Amino acid sequence: MRSTFKIAALIVLIVALPIIMKGEADLPLHQKKLSERVLLVWTGDYMQTVSVLAIATKKGIVVIDTSLSRSNDARIKRVIEKELGRSDFKYLINTHYHSDHTSGNQIYSDATIIGHKNLLEGMKQAFAGDGLANLVDKYETRAKSFEEALTHVEPQSDQYKYGCERIAYLKMAVEDYKSGFIPAYPSLLFEKSLTIDLGDTTLQLYSFGGMHTDSDIVIFLPEEGLVAVGDMAPERMLPSIRKDLSSDFSVTLEHWGRIVESKWDIKLTHMAHSDMHLSVETFKEHYRYFHTLWHGLSEMYKKGLKIEDAKEEYTIEDDFPYFKDKMIETRSGNIHENNMEAIWERIANFLISN
Repeated sequence: MRSTFKIAALIVLIVALPIIMKGEADLPLHQKKLSERVLLVWTGDYMQTVSVLAIATKKGIVVIDTSLSRSNDARIKRVIEKELGRSDFKYLINTHYHSDHTSGNQIYSDATIIGHKNLLEGMKQAFAGDGLANLVDKYETRAKSFEEALTHVEPQSDQYKYGCERIAYLKMAVEDYKSGFIPAYPSLLFEKSLTIDLGDTTLQLYSFGGMHTDSDIVIFLPEEGLVAVGDMAPERMLPSIRKDLSSDFSVTLEHWGRIVESKWDIKLTHMAHSDMHLSVETFKEHYRYFHTLWHGLSEMYKKGLKIEDAKEEYTIEDDFPYFKDKMIETRSGNIHENNMEAIWERIANFLISN
């Protein structure tokens, strides 16, 4: 019986190999024009990857984020050049330091790379010294896990095709890391906000640390009504403040309000990953949720009340019914309670230090 299973598993792998090997050289690329001057490009029919935004402006092309593989980004860059009919890349903006958003920076090394002040250190930890070797080991291990998983999946199923694409993509990234990889670090850093005039377009960059990494930023293009939010919480779940990050969440909240309460109409909120969605309405409701908690809990703290009082005062069902059908519970616990505890701690630290 065991021998029969091994033979069956081997047959599945043999069938998979042509698909995987074809994918390494020719993973499908997709593109979508969001407006006359904004192009979205992503990789894969079944897997999710970072989708790259390109904006054509009077002073040059602006690219937001790269992917896990510089070979993949070289293909994306050619699509951008063809679709926009130009090749004058002015800026590359990284929404945070994670390798799946920055490994392809090398392709745009002639452009000015922009990010939050914490982006540089985060990238150096990922790509310098043992960091790069750890990445190679991580993605090689992950590719092998997918290969093993394929032996238990029905061929021609979507799950099977997802696995094939993922293996090809990971192997492409590993090969890129092993040969000719040169980290392209940011040369223009900012702490809180940065505004860039591009003639016919304005780039408004805001720090948004506290939920994903300490280098998170959000990019607002008011003339396009476009907000690029990186890896913030998607449509399906309540966003979570990370207790282990020291980012000043009051600054994030201030910047969030500046965008939401702007005179400009927000038409689209773009999440970086190709399988994730965030509606404009939910982006605004996320802000109202945190704004209400921040100011409400501040008043309760000043009155000498306890965090337990706050948890009884503010509930999803009564105060934030918009989120009652969203994901509130994770393996780590209740997101709403986590957020109140994180805000309470930050308020206490702020009042003590002032």
